Amino acid sequence: MKRQTLNLSRLADQSNTFKLPKGWKIIQPKSSEEWELYYGLRYEILRKPWNQDKKTTKDEWENKSVHFLLLNEANEAVATGRLQLNTPTLGQIRSMAVHHDHQGKGIGSFMINTLEKEALQRGMKTLELDAREPALPFYLKNNYSVVADSYLLFGIIKHFKMKKDF
Repeated sequence: MKRQTLNLSRLADQSNTFKLPKGWKIIQPKSSEEWELYYGLRYEILRKPWNQDKKTTKDEWENKSVHFLLLNEANEAVATGRLQLNTPTLGQIRSMAVHHDHQGKGIGSFMINTLEKEALQRGMKTLELDAREPALPFYLKNNYSVVADSYLLFGIIKHFKMKKDF
């Protein structure tokens, strides 16, 4: 079996931004309580502001994805991220959410870094995502490139197809 070398140079640089505070942890949800926190934050940030039903938080790719949840010292959900396993070499970042109280502190880049490490450990060569227009600067800062216009979510939120090669 060929030994895989991880190319970490293109990962988001966390050295000058977010450091995991004491008592905080990044987990892959397993218990019903952890899943409730995970889907609860996804709903609050990504669906509720547009009056969407809670069931729109989940899709057919949930079981074909790796999910991450960042919890603070009080075991409250701070951030979520999902690596969708499209093919052995192609992943898709989805369901990125950071609690309103914690935005702008580098936590989103920390989550991107976590998802990218997981993708590289699985041998993926490319990550893609559909970014909401207001999030474009965030993803550009994290070395993603705009590939094309994407879709209009809920008839109002313009998205852009983005990707990053390793």
